[in-house]
Formats: sequence, structure tokens, C-alpha cells
Amino acid sequence: MENKKKESGSLYLIPTPIVPYDPALWKPALLRAMISPAILDRLFRMTHFIVESEKSALRLLSRILPADRLNELVFMLLDEHSTSNDLNAPLAALKNGNDCALLSEAGMPCIADPGSALVAAAHAENLRVVPMGGESSLMLALAGSGLNGQKFCFLGYLPVREQDLRKMLVAEGTKASSDGAARVFIETPYRNAKTFKACIESLPERLHFSFACAFGTQNSLIKSMQVARWRNFLFEPPSQPAVFCFGLPAVLPQPQQHRGCRA
Repeated sequence: MENKKKESGSLYLIPTPIVPYDPALWKPALLRAMISPAILDRLFRMTHFIVESEKSALRLLSRILPADRLNELVFMLLDEHSTSNDLNAPLAALKNGNDCALLSEAGMPCIADPGSALVAAAHAENLRVVPMGGESSLMLALAGSGLNGQKFCFLGYLPVREQDLRKMLVAEGTKASSDGAARVFIETPYRNAKTFKACIESLPERLHFSFACAFGTQNSLIKSMQVARWRNFLFEPPSQPAVFCFGLPAVLPQPQQHRGCRA
């Protein structure tokens, strides 16, 4: 009797709540309410998880899944220190017919995290990839900035060295002034103040600059104004995960003036 080829599993990209961990906000009932029914249903079906931190993944899953399920879970680590060798375990699990869930620390997987390398490898192996919808702090920040939402560029993390940071801001600010595309980038919280200062001092005055943080909480903050106004505005950016945007503001065309008909 001919053996049937084992069907490969699917790689699910599962977004996680962007609410920072807080015991009061992460109560099981509140947490489940933040997650769509489709994602909850998928999480209940999964046993294999690719995560950046097993500790933080368990902190989330222990509040969603029944306690007796936790011992069944298999975790595979994929973080900023991972190498190509770390792709072998999840790819093998998928080829052996196991559906795998790729979890980000917060928000959408594969956006500014190492999961995108696994997705590329999965496509190279002709494995099924299923992104699932959820919140993204990058898209929320862009939507709330008043900048061009039809044309934008994600810059990731900017250079740490002050001279390189300011040089890049000048270059990207000049480009944004001419191409009209919004620029979006992120920063390590403890460097927010330093990066904010560099932006206000280095970007062209005519551009608009936006700072956004604490999405998913009651204290979410987003401020957007022209760089020239920022320079006279007292503001201390909090040391929280933040998204920075700059570019030309979105505008609508002026109405055409119609000449009156002559008799």
C-alpha cells in the first residue's frame, strides 16, 4: 500500500495585545476581550509557538488557555540574538505537520521583529503562511499623525550614535520634503528624549513631526505639529515604547472657484 505524503502545517502570524503588561489590565477576562474571537479560537488549537521570550509568552497564554493545556505547549525561541540555525526547529515542526503560531512581544509579528526571517524561510520551503489581523502600533501612530497615509516609509530603529542619527534625520527630512512620503520609526524607550531632541533640532521646519506612545492604555498619547512649533513647545517625552513620524501633513485640494455666467 502506497504511503501518503504527510501534509505540512501552517505558520500563523498571531498578533498580541499592545497593552503593556500590568496585572490590573492583564486579568484573563479583560485580556480575552482585547483579542478577536478568530484569534482566540486559533490559539486554543495551537501547541507549537515561536516566541521572542518563553516567559512573556507564558504570561500571556496562561491567562488565555486552560491551565491543563500549558504543559502541552512547545516553545521555540526566535529573538534579536537568533541566527539562521534557529529557523531549523520551527521549519521542521511545520514540515512534520504541526501548525505553528508566531507571536510577537506586542502587536503584529514580523514588523520590526525577527519573525520575518522565518516567514521568508517558510515561503522558500513552500509552506503555508497565514497572517491574522490585529493592532499595530505603527499603523495606529501613522493614522493618528495627520501625515500621508497613502505613501510612507518605515525606517525601523535609527542610528544610536548622535552624529549618525542627526545626519540621517537631515537626509530623510530632505527626502520627505520632496517626495511627500511620511517617515515612521521606533526607538528604545530610554532613548526617547534624546531622539526627540535630535528630531526637533535636525528636521526641516516646514515638516510635521508626531510622537505617539502608550497605545492600548487609558493614557495613550499622540501629539503632532509642525517642527517650527515643536521648537517652542515644552514637552518631555515619556520613557515608554513610542512611535515617531515625520513628513508633510495630509491635505485636500482647494475647491475650484467657478466664474459666474454672463448674461
